[in-house]
Amino acid sequence: MNWIGMFPGQGSQEIGMGKELLKTHGDLLIDTFNESLGWSIDEIINSKDSEEIKKTNIAQPYIFAISYCYGLEAIKKMGEPSALIGHSLGEYTALALSGYFTYSEALKVIAIRGEEMQKAVEDSNTGMAAVLTSDLGKTLEEINNLNSQDIEIWISNYNDASQIVVSGNNEDLEYIKLNPKSISSKRIVPLEVAGAFHSRVVSPAKKEVEKTLDEIDIKEGNIPVYMNFNGKITSKETLKDSLINQIDSSVMFYDQILNIENELKPDLWCHIGPGNVTAGMVRKSISSKEIKTINSLESLAS
Repeated sequence: MNWIGMFPGQGSQEIGMGKELLKTHGDLLIDTFNESLGWSIDEIINSKDSEEIKKTNIAQPYIFAISYCYGLEAIKKMGEPSALIGHSLGEYTALALSGYFTYSEALKVIAIRGEEMQKAVEDSNTGMAAVLTSDLGKTLEEINNLNSQDIEIWISNYNDASQIVVSGNNEDLEYIKLNPKSISSKRIVPLEVAGAFHSRVVSPAKKEVEKTLDEIDIKEGNIPVYMNFNGKITSKETLKDSLINQIDSSVMFYDQILNIENELKPDLWCHIGPGNVTAGMVRKSISSKEIKTINSLESLAS
């Protein structure tokens, strides 16, 4: 089957997600997770504290681990995919399943990445917002116009044909929220995040992530992975630079979708992991294709 696996990033977490996997993948979710990070994921899975799983240092390893295990199950049932992609954090899930590095190595990088990104945004007075538009080209042009008028807005994510995510100082984000027509937007939705991720605000995080990646023996993957940084397939030689640059560059998810469609013409796109956000992005960009969401063992069986 010609199918694509897609993995979500932070913001997709839900209370109790992946609890059913503790029985089938306890070695990864309990033993290896604890050995790698020094804290227990099963306590988080069984927690009812929604605020706890919003914390970057908790949410990112949790989402990665659950998505990875559902990815293993999907490959077991459907065979090897034609390619893998991930949205921001989800890129690490794709790369680990492909074999560029191990599950344990990915956890260690993710932990450092989350900690350093969180440090970078603390007290930055920055945030993010989703911008819904019916004319992406015009919206991008008008954001450039605002930037020339000292209202500074950065584009953090190109998600699909009708949505980007922007970041900036909270005052500037409030301006576009109150004046959506200033950037030809139908609606602007503030996001509950700690600050301006995928912007220059988090550039300081790159140093420690690079150090951690230097300690890993990166191998050549077995499944092609299209990268957020440039929308293209990675290789062992280009992987580290792409992951480091991903931290403060725009996530080019829309380009990834279009490149895969043009180059591989897949029959099926599968969102794998909590939520269904990447499925929605493909649906808005390539509405004619079959799209499936795998966020439970039951959904995989159907």
